Formats: sequence, structure tokens, C-alpha cells
Amino acid sequence: MTMHPFKIAILSVIAATILVIASNTPGRPVLSAPEDELPARVKEIFDTRARAVITGADPGPALAGYDTGSKYGQWAYSHEQSKLCFIQAWAQKRGVRITGAASTISVPWSKVRGNTAEFQIKQTLQLGYVYPGEKTVNHFGIGTRHWLQLVKRDGRWLIRRDFYTDGLGDDTLVPKPTPADGPACAGRISRSGPPLRAVNGGSGLYDRPGAAGYADKYAGLAWGAGNRHQYNPHYRDLNGNGGDCTNFVSQCLGDREGGKLPMDGTWYYRHDRRGGSGSRAWVQTEAFASWLLYSGRAERLAQGGFNELNRPGVKFPRGAVRELQKGDVIGYEEKGHIEHFAVVVGADSHGYPLVNAHTVDRYHCPWDMGWDKRTVFHLFRIKY
Repeated sequence: MTMHPFKIAILSVIAATILVIASNTPGRPVLSAPEDELPARVKEIFDTRARAVITGADPGPALAGYDTGSKYGQWAYSHEQSKLCFIQAWAQKRGVRITGAASTISVPWSKVRGNTAEFQIKQTLQLGYVYPGEKTVNHFGIGTRHWLQLVKRDGRWLIRRDFYTDGLGDDTLVPKPTPADGPACAGRISRSGPPLRAVNGGSGLYDRPGAAGYADKYAGLAWGAGNRHQYNPHYRDLNGNGGDCTNFVSQCLGDREGGKLPMDGTWYYRHDRRGGSGSRAWVQTEAFASWLLYSGRAERLAQGGFNELNRPGVKFPRGAVRELQKGDVIGYEEKGHIEHFAVVVGADSHGYPLVNAHTVDRYHCPWDMGWDKRTVFHLFRIKY
């Protein structure tokens, strides 16, 4: 994954904090000062943010607790405001209503010094949405890693810094993204997901259900993920080092627990006692895209903007994106380069494709969630 330098810096800060925790804190860390109100305040912050995501909710309470008199406090406030605006706009444009959001957090490390408190926080967020006239709730999950700093002013703990990248509106190179116009279901609604049919010309080597199952098991912090919300420990975690998205998709395709797609001399992962390392085609977005095509392992079914791929047409009566099957992959291009990959794991109640991903951990997330109206999507069909 190719990431914006500032976002790399954010992830690096979080990663560095985790390393300090791992090397200096044996056992389970606890608050270093008896501030009884702090755990409740941190939980309140994340619960309030979750409630603000629900369609029609007042964003005021979620935005009221920032130290806007400081530079970083103002930045954190603007960041959260932009995210809330994005997801509300996305729901309105896609014609769905977000009906629920539930947040669970863990605090593996914290430090309190006087009127300043710092936390390393992992958030698991569950969201649900419905289509008009339906009772079926489609659930998806997001996982985020935060480095949070609070400052006590006039008896209240306020947010001064909050470094994180979120899949609900800022996992792009665009500072303040805007979702593309258009409903999720353009034209006649298809109520079934993409068929798991055999791909013409395929050799049968690729285990599509296995790839999707691997993606579900190792989707990290996202709600719905298995493996106790942990990545596969047999692979190096590249968060904070350019991003883990392509590394994860490669695992889904090639691991023996996943798609079982044979490795070759260009696309491979070499395991060792230190966690091993992947080839450039295994971990880097543009190299992975090139390998998919030039190796013959995949074909680019279509590429274009949201409406171009979502709208039914002569060639794709259900829309090109609905031709994707479990185990296919989507590339996300911004500023002329593919900077993210996700793997297709299924479809919602109206056949809208759902994806899993890393760096920002996603589980059964709508395929375009968090991306800008100018994002170009590349739809790759695995042929083996």
C-alpha cells in the first residue's frame, strides 16, 4: 500500500508506541496514576463517536470534547468532523440508513503525568445499515489503532491529540474526501450476491471460499474478525512501514489456509524465525497489480469511477462490480497510482460487494466505503 506521508507518520507514531510498550512493560499494563475518571472518560469518547455515526444523530456531543485552543486539538477536531460528515454523506448518497454502531476498546498502555494523559487504544467498531423498506440489517466492522492524548482543563479531560487512520472517511490521499454521487443499487435491484461459479479458463487451483475464509479470520481489529482480532503471526505486520493491505491480500490468495494460489519467482513470501519477508510483488501495490496481469493469474475485468462500475450497462447488466466473486480483488487508484487493495468476501442483502482489508482493518465493508469521488477502482478477477 502506498500511503500519504502524513498518514505513514501517524502509523509510525502508533507503531513506535507499541514497540516501547512491548519492550518496557512486562505483563498487562495498567494506568500509571489512580485517575478513576480517566477510563470512564476514554470509553465515553469512543461511545459518543460511535453514536454520532448513526443516520440522523447529532454530531455535537462527539465534537464537544476537544482542546481546540491547541494546534493538534484543532486538527483532531477537524479530522473527526470530516469523518462524521463523510459517512453521513455516503449513507445518504447510497440510499441506506445506518441504524446502529457499537464500539469496543482495549487500552494496552497508558501514562498519566499531572494534567496530561496518553493512551494507546485499539478500537473494534460494529456498524449496521438497512435499505429502504427492508428489515434486514447488514453488519460490517472497522478496526482502528489510536494514539490519544488528553489534557485536563477546568476539571474536564479534553482531546488534544488523536492520531489514527479510519476506514470511514480518511483512508485516502485526499485530505477531506467526498463520496461519489449515486445509489448503491442503480437500476433494477439484484437481491442475490455474486455467484460462486467457475471462472472460464480457470484451472481450479484457486480456492475462493478459502481465500474469503482466510480474510475473515485474519481481518484484525475489525468487528467480525476471527483469531481473537490478531493478524496471522506467521507473516510480518507492515503497519507503520507503508501499510499492510497488499501483504494481507497476498496472504488471502496464496496461504495454504487461504486461496492456495501457487507462489512463483516474482510473487512469494519467505518465512524465517524473524517473521520472514515478502517479495516486492507480494507487498507493494503497483508491483502486485502488475504481477496479477502479467503472470496471467488475473484479468482486469473493468476500471473506472464509482458510477461507471456500479451502474448496469450492456456489457455488465448488473454493473461491473457485481461480477466480482469471493476471492477477487479491488485496487484503489488515487493520483495515478494504485495505493490500496482489498479482497472481495461476499455481498450484502442487495448484492452490493463487501470487502476485507488491512492497514485500516475492514470486515465485510461496502467496497467503496471511505473513498473519494475521484478514486479510480480496478476490478481484478482471479483466473486460476
